[in-house]
Amino acid sequence: MKHFAFTLAEVLITLGIIGVVAAMTLPALVQNYKEQETVTRVKKFYSVFSQAYAQAILDNGTIDTWGLADSTIEEDEEGNSFYTDEALAQSDKFIAIMKPYLKNIRDEKISDQSKGNSKGFVLADGTAIVGVYLNISNCKDDKSYCGDFYIVTNGGDLYSDKASKTIGKYGFSFILRKNRIEPSGASDSAFKNSCLTGKRYSDCTAWVILNGNMDYLHCKDLEWGGKTKCD
Repeated sequence: MKHFAFTLAEVLITLGIIGVVAAMTLPALVQNYKEQETVTRVKKFYSVFSQAYAQAILDNGTIDTWGLADSTIEEDEEGNSFYTDEALAQSDKFIAIMKPYLKNIRDEKISDQSKGNSKGFVLADGTAIVGVYLNISNCKDDKSYCGDFYIVTNGGDLYSDKASKTIGKYGFSFILRKNRIEPSGASDSAFKNSCLTGKRYSDCTAWVILNGNMDYLHCKDLEWGGKTKCD
């Protein structure tokens, strides 16, 4: 009887081909998984924090009645902006009011800014609230800008490039209104000029929540009311 089998050379060639294919496809699969995980986190945060903010307003009144003051930002000799101690104290006060409505939130140092005073508030899934900026003196009605804040979903630095202070692709911003929070970048101009260009990825927040993807990282012909996914 004749026995048929693969030679060692054939096995090695097959394994080599499989290795090459895996090396080509695995990074894309990992990247896609990371992006979907980020989308899920941003959507979950928006839902959870919106409900918490609404309940905080119901119990304590609108944000302009919480005894908060405007945040102040200073610059060092190299032109780096940073929150003053007073601004950080106001951020702490804002989060202290919100804490009862958020489960398992903890204080944790996230990253160093120019003076090493960056502190975040981390939720159970690792999403961190950072960079709370308050503009209470402008908080006149529900259309007014009462402040904003950022979240980071990757557990790392808010900035992708510390030298230029460019917001990283895993940093997302939300606007504080008198009666709600609002994801940044809902206008077509903000999306095109900031998100698509990569100048300000935090203005991709509304896109991520409403369209459920981060395809703006991969193609540049997306638009509100038009193409919402890469081909």
